[in-house]
Amino acid sequence: MVSLMLCGHICCADKHEGSFLHEPPAGKIGGKDAAYFDYIVVGGGAAGCPLAFTLAEDGYRVLLIERGGNLEEHPEAVTPWGWGPGLNNPDLAQQIRTIDRTITHVGNVLSGGTALTAGLQIAEVAEYFDYLEHEFGAQFDQCLVDESYAWIFDQTSQPMGKSEPYSSAARKAQEAVGFNPVTDPSPYITLGSFRTYSRFEDDGGVLSPYRKRFGADVLLKGPLADPPGTPASLEVMLRKTVLRIDFDTSGKQPRATCIEYVDSPGPPESIDSYGNRAGSSSEGWPQDHHDVKRACINPGGEIFLSTGAIMTPVLLMNSGVGPFEVVSKVMANKGGEVVMDIPQLGSNLHDRFFTPLMVFLEHDTIPEDKEYQNVTLGTYTGFEKMGADCPTDFGIGDVSMDCMYVNSEEGSGFSALDLFLATRAFLPTVLRTTPETDLLVSVVSACNANQDSLLCLPLRPVFDCLKKVVGFMSFPPVPKSRGHVTVNEWGAPIVFGNYFGDHEGLDIHSAVMGLTTSIRMVGSGEFDGVLQEKGIFNCPGTIFNHLLDMILIATRPLAGIRHLKASHEEAAGPDRQEYENFVHQRRLEMEMEAKQREGGEAASRWLGAESDVAKWLTEQVEMAKGSTAPARSLQEDDVGSWRDDVCAKDNHGHDCMAAQLEAARRFAVVPPLPADLWDAEELGKFVKSAGTGIWHWVGSAAMGTVVDSDFRVYGIDALSICDASVLPQVTRLNVQATVLMLGRYAGLRRRREKKHTGVHHHREL
Repeated sequence: MVSLMLCGHICCADKHEGSFLHEPPAGKIGGKDAAYFDYIVVGGGAAGCPLAFTLAEDGYRVLLIERGGNLEEHPEAVTPWGWGPGLNNPDLAQQIRTIDRTITHVGNVLSGGTALTAGLQIAEVAEYFDYLEHEFGAQFDQCLVDESYAWIFDQTSQPMGKSEPYSSAARKAQEAVGFNPVTDPSPYITLGSFRTYSRFEDDGGVLSPYRKRFGADVLLKGPLADPPGTPASLEVMLRKTVLRIDFDTSGKQPRATCIEYVDSPGPPESIDSYGNRAGSSSEGWPQDHHDVKRACINPGGEIFLSTGAIMTPVLLMNSGVGPFEVVSKVMANKGGEVVMDIPQLGSNLHDRFFTPLMVFLEHDTIPEDKEYQNVTLGTYTGFEKMGADCPTDFGIGDVSMDCMYVNSEEGSGFSALDLFLATRAFLPTVLRTTPETDLLVSVVSACNANQDSLLCLPLRPVFDCLKKVVGFMSFPPVPKSRGHVTVNEWGAPIVFGNYFGDHEGLDIHSAVMGLTTSIRMVGSGEFDGVLQEKGIFNCPGTIFNHLLDMILIATRPLAGIRHLKASHEEAAGPDRQEYENFVHQRRLEMEMEAKQREGGEAASRWLGAESDVAKWLTEQVEMAKGSTAPARSLQEDDVGSWRDDVCAKDNHGHDCMAAQLEAARRFAVVPPLPADLWDAEELGKFVKSAGTGIWHWVGSAAMGTVVDSDFRVYGIDALSICDASVLPQVTRLNVQATVLMLGRYAGLRRRREKKHTGVHHHREL
């Protein structure tokens, strides 16, 4: 673990006795069957867990209520191997299809997104919080911020290990493209190439895929508490879904009083923003239930919403709070009243669009002395200002077309297949929700779960290739585009990221710079002999060939189809005919499901071999073979010599960049690189086609417009929000450490406030 440097005095309040309440106060709105608490925290995620623990440390009776279960029930949630598989488990992650046709996810488990992500822990510095105050009026106590970060890092974080020779090559490649090396690991965002902190345990450099993940639930166990352990006044309810917040509207302004919740009905269904926008669907939000229970707050108590930047506005809109034109329709259908018109709620939502560049290790990734491959997720992070005119005092507010931040992140040994299946990022965004893509995902998912089955033997080369994947990725560190989250008249969520929607074009320019940097790293010379080169039997060709083959099989008539037994091993032999039967059968089953779901309209959309998916895959197969002519006429051996010569003279010059880009062509890359690596328009198309959202959703209940600097919702008493939705601008790199910090920070603010004001909760007699 790590201790962060703090300012020279202690910021948080001393402990004092809180109230303990075990019987409901007479005459309260929740009724005699309701349980009463001093604080209720809705959502046991990155912010909710540290918030609930911190509030309970002073003896206040706190309820933490979470719709999902315990992460330890699922192997995918507790190891780095699970990054990818966890996103495909609906008991851990709820899938959301956005209006942008990207596929994103929100957590459905205690620990929230910290049980699902790649585990990078990067704290922001004072400059970021100063920017939030200057631009948005969001004020933070920097001393308390630093103390809260330290508390989080001390319990959850350590530097990510290194996997050689790959990690050293990645570090040198970052240096070769302009990220100056930083010697020591850094928990804070740092200019240059720095060793990143991680929420996966340090296993002494073994880099096991099964080493422990430190999720937010660790913070509930109180290893740093005095005495250690979970506070006796903290109650955690799992698998309970909150339907709405109740309000008392008899006073000068509404006051939150209770939550209404039900037993979670099982894994939440996926959210289809397109279907919900049509108005006829209620997918993704639970409907009213007869067996509703209540939990309420004591006088002077408070309800905190910590369900994330997507679900917090959705919960409020289903409770009568939000833009009037939206909420009034929901309340008309549900028989409720509009509690508060907050036009800004749900706006300012933003995420980052990341561009992955997948390459393949040349040699077997499993060392001879191990039974598994090393897993690294962000061992080295590159972060630097780049552009034609960068001032020395450049900061977060100075991003322009002339100078902007560029980042570089990497991963190796992770389950690339599961990540592809979860995001469908192996296909362009416009093709990710077609019937043909649904078939590919269905068949590959089934075989992924049964890789030893003879039935799935034809896909074995695909699985072997994906075990060798190394991923480089980049994203706009300071995104300017803004989307929104809203609900339809039935209260079902609609999510629009509006990626690359900023009028100045800063986001796409930043994304192209990041992509160009990743390509230059591949061609820097540091990966020669480490990464797989192009060839007729390379991994990209293998993968795209098999995917195309699947669509062709499902399209043509196939005689003698018979239903397979539940066990593939029992039914299948080595005969390819069995595999073709299976693929064709899955298509028929999916068409039947579509007819039942959509009244028979979906079946006509299957185009198979004539579909855009099949045409795109055919193009990728040809490109993977290297049939696309390079922009220059130099032979590959000459390119390497040219690069080494010009980069030795000036590794930041135009000629060095050109040589690195050209040298990258020799490697097997997914997706295959565009023909012209200097054409910004072509690179922009590549970004939009190959990328996807990175799950960094923030901003939908921004501090300064929806909540004040103490997290309280404007115009409503006893209601606060503490999660990523309050950040008006996302952090410049991974946001998760900052969201964890917010939970601790908000709890310490309340404790200090209670100490200074002398306000205590009292049971009414």
